[in-house]
This record gives sequence, C-alpha cells and structure tokens, in this order.
Amino acid sequence: MSNHEIDLKQAKVLMVDDTPANIDVLRKVLAKEGYQLFFANSGEKALKIANRALPDLILLDVMMPDMDGYETCRRLKQIEATQNIPIIFITAKNQVEDVIEGFQLGAVDYINKPFRQEEVCMRVSAHLQTQILFKQREHLIKDLRNSEERFRLLAHASPVGICQADRQGKVVYTNQKWQTIFSLSESLGNSWLDVIHASDREKVETLWKNSVLHNEECSTKFRIRLQNEIRWVHAHVIPLHYEGSQLEGFVGTVEDITEFKQAEEQILHAKDTAEKARLAAEAAQQISEQARIAAEAANHAKTTFLAKMNHELRTPLNAIIGYSDMLEEEAEDLGYEDILPDLYKIQTAGKNLLSIVSDILDLSKIEAEKIELNPIDFAVIQLIENVVTTIEPLVKDQNNTLVVEQSGELGTMYTDYQKLVQILLNLLNNATKFTNQGTITFTINRRQIYQGGDWLGFQVIDTGDGIAPDKMDSIFNAFTQTDDSYTRAHDGSGLGLTICDHLSRAMGGHIYVSSEIGLGSTFMLQMPAKMPKTVNN
Repeated sequence: MSNHEIDLKQAKVLMVDDTPANIDVLRKVLAKEGYQLFFANSGEKALKIANRALPDLILLDVMMPDMDGYETCRRLKQIEATQNIPIIFITAKNQVEDVIEGFQLGAVDYINKPFRQEEVCMRVSAHLQTQILFKQREHLIKDLRNSEERFRLLAHASPVGICQADRQGKVVYTNQKWQTIFSLSESLGNSWLDVIHASDREKVETLWKNSVLHNEECSTKFRIRLQNEIRWVHAHVIPLHYEGSQLEGFVGTVEDITEFKQAEEQILHAKDTAEKARLAAEAAQQISEQARIAAEAANHAKTTFLAKMNHELRTPLNAIIGYSDMLEEEAEDLGYEDILPDLYKIQTAGKNLLSIVSDILDLSKIEAEKIELNPIDFAVIQLIENVVTTIEPLVKDQNNTLVVEQSGELGTMYTDYQKLVQILLNLLNNATKFTNQGTITFTINRRQIYQGGDWLGFQVIDTGDGIAPDKMDSIFNAFTQTDDSYTRAHDGSGLGLTICDHLSRAMGGHIYVSSEIGLGSTFMLQMPAKMPKTVNN
C-alpha cells in the first residue's frame, strides 16, 4: 500500500433494498472488498441500523413500499448523528427530475439499475475514501484547535515573556508577560528596541541582527528603561524550523532578572567588604575583630539570598512539573507515545531539582539558627505506620525487602513530629538508594535511662555496600557523599545527613553510624520521648 492510499478494510456500508435478490447481488460485489456490511429491507429498518451502526456509506434504493428512498434520505439528513453519512441512490428511476430530486435531498451519487459491478465498486470506494478523508480532516482540525488553545493557555500563564518573530526579525506575536515586562500595550514589530537602555541598545541590536542574518541562537542580558526605572532582563532567541530545514522565523523568551541582579550585587559587595576586612586584618592585629564581623555579614547575606530565592526558584519549578504532567496526560490521550519518555525525564528532573532546592533552604535556615520547632504529643506506632507507608514504594522500586521490628510498648512522644518524620524518611531513603535486591531492617524500641526519662531508639540497617572507614568522619558534613561515582547516579545533593544531624541535635537527640564494607551500614537515631524545653527555647 502506498503512502497515499487509504485502507478501506472494515469500512461500514449499509445496503437498503426491499428486494432480497438485489441485496444479495450487492453483498457478493462488495464482500470481496473487505467492507463490514449491514442490510435493511425497508426505510424504517434503515433508520434504526444507521443510528446504531453509524455506517461510512449508505446504498439506498428509491422505490420501496411504505417509506421510499427519498423519504428515508430526508429523515437521515434530519438526524444529527447520520446527517453527514454519504448516500448513493441505486434505482431504476433514471429520469432527470428523479436524479435532481436525489441530489437536492443530499445524496452524493446516483447509480441506475441495472448496474455494472465494476462501476458500483469504484464509486463506493471513491466515496468511502472521501468520507474517511473528511473524518480525518475533522479530527485534524479539532486537534489543531485543541493544540492552539493549549498554547494560548500556556503562553498566558507563563511566568516568562514569549514572542515570535518572522524571518526578517520583526516581532509578530507576544504574550501578556512580554508586554508587561517591556511596559508596551502593543509590542509587535521592533517597538521593544525603543525601551532598551541607551548603553546596551547597540550591543543588543547587533546581536539580534547577526542572529537573524545567520539563523543562529542567541542569549544576552541587558537593561531596559521604563519611565524613571531601570530593570534588567535576560532574553533568549532560537530559530524556528518546521518540516525539513526551512526557516519559519524565531521564537524567544524574556525574563525580568532585576532582583537576581540586585542580589548578585549585594553578594559581590559583601564579598568585597569581607576581602577588605581580611586585608586590613593582615595589616593590623587590632582590626581583626572587624574582619570577622565582615565575614559573618557576608555569610548572612548569602543565607538571606538563599531564603529569598526559595520562592523565585520554587514557582517556575512547580510550573515545569505541573505543565509536564498536563502534557504527559495529553500525550497519552492523543497517542503521542514517542514523546512520553522525554516528558517523564522533564518531570523527574524537575522533582529532583525541587528536592535539592528544599535541602539547600533547610541548610540555610540551620546555618542562620532559624530552626522553628513545633512539638506535639503523638503515638509512636502511628508515626511508624506513616513512615513505613511512605517509604515502601521506594523500597520495592529497588527490589529490596523492608522488615519492621518493634520491641515492647512504644507509647507516645512529645517532639516535632514533622522533623522527626523527615529524619526517618531520609535515613530509610539513603538505605534504599544504596541497597539493591537486599534487606532493610527498621527497628524501634523504648527504654528508660536512669534520671534521664524515656528514650526512643530508631535503627535502620541495610545490606548495601557499606561506607569506607576514611569516609565515616565526614558523612555528616554538608555536600559530602560517601562515593561520588555511585551516588551521582542517585540524584543526591549531599545535604540529607547534614540536615538530619542538625535537626536531631536541635530536638535533643543524636545520630550514630557504624558500617563495614561489603556488609552494609547501621544508622541509630536516639531521641528523648519528651523534647527538653531548653532545646525548644
């Protein structure tokens, strides 16, 4: 079959004739073509079958008792579900007025009896192909409209400005965010160039002209002047190609990075202050204290910057994850299986990056001594059930077995529930990542220490590769991983154990570790059943 032929196998054809012999002849002629055939010996039956089977074509006799072919055609055209089904009249009535009446009622063809078999086959095939092409066209139009609507919604909700330019570099489309950034109600053509800062305009125009001339991707940062305000933006443009290599124009994005630039300047200023303080300390011992204060100020500026960037980073990341999930569902519905792996990669990368951002923010709060503890009373057994329910899918993904062992009554605890869950999930997640087709044992016990109240012990034992002795002293340090060549494959940031160590000590507890290469590792978390008030304060 060539690329332009249409497969008509299983196309549905309804034959309507009150004479069984005529039906039999048509059946023998069309059955060889592989069509799915339906038969009716009256107009009433034809209406019922057409509504139920929705055939692709109807062969209709004109002269039938009770309801003739013309009336049957008229009623089919009045019903929404059947009004677009092509109808071919097959009849011995061959007067011009009969043919005209048939076409006026909406028929697509008129075959006189006695008919030639080859002619019937060719006409049926031609009209079936036309009908199938019509349906395909309708589906394509619907898909195109849906695609245009999705693009419109995505462009409208995009946190960055979006534009499209023609092959000469003239802007022909911008979304609302683009117009907001450049403060232009109508930003088509080259009007956006007028708001570029005078010191940056020549550089931007030259870069843009070269990109258009050579069909190249370009990216640059520059300033724009809006009334009495100067803001920084980052623009990125790529050539737009459709089928083959023909250039259709360019698409670009623009993002307001003024806050980033200001924060960058603050960091540079803080670093400059620290450097000056260090040089001053070398020159004179008496100003060493000033150098220390300047260094602390720089560190505080870094922490403030990280906290401020939390919202700015989370918002686009959540948008990427949400849009990729929407596109994944749309792709599955539309049968675009070939792009699903790429959508899965986008979503996984977004979630991994969001997790790393959260870890960095937690670490910045710890370094700034801004940990907020919210202790509550809760049953330990409920805590264990929730943790196990959360971690079990990850354990199964690694083909591991999770064993939970409880020793005696566990009672209740009074501590920060969420942070304790965070610590336990991190320890179990680490054990899961570095163990494959092994066993992870999670044990819990409660014991009383003389004059020290009750303590809870949580132990995570894995049968993984273990930790080298020379790495044991540094595993709780920030951005440290036990084996870069291995953990790199597990999307780790090296902050998890650092955060766990700080959080456990903030709540009055401790984490201990023991390990042996080839046999696995054991992490023990000891927590007071009642968090000391002095720690909370």
